Amino acid sequence: MSDIYLPTLISEALLAFSGLFGGVSISFFWQPQRLHQHSRFMAGIIFGGISMGAAVALGGLSARWLKIDLNQADITLGLGYILGAMSNGLIVWLANFFRRHEQRDIFDVASVIKSKVRHESLTQPDLTHNKSDGE
Repeated sequence: MSDIYLPTLISEALLAFSGLFGGVSISFFWQPQRLHQHSRFMAGIIFGGISMGAAVALGGLSARWLKIDLNQADITLGLGYILGAMSNGLIVWLANFFRRHEQRDIFDVASVIKSKVRHESLTQPDLTHNKSDGE
């Protein structure tokens, strides 16, 4: 019975290991500003958990979609690295986006996203004028 699960466990371990290196390679160059308030050890645990979790969770799905065999170690390592790097890149991009727009109204953020999708230019809103009476 354990012979059935051994190749799956090995491929999942390879996905997690390579996803960790993919996420760490991105985290060396690109980190959200809020992560600097934590220690380097905690930042490493956060990035490692995100990249390993994404590589394990999305590895089988992406392998089936790409029609590749996870029993081949080199393909598994490459796929895990790419998934780990992409997951941390996406998380960092989202964290920086929300940090930049945290003082804005949801409608202002929606108009920024619409303009980016439509490739329009927006005028910069006046962030010094805060509405205190709820208008």
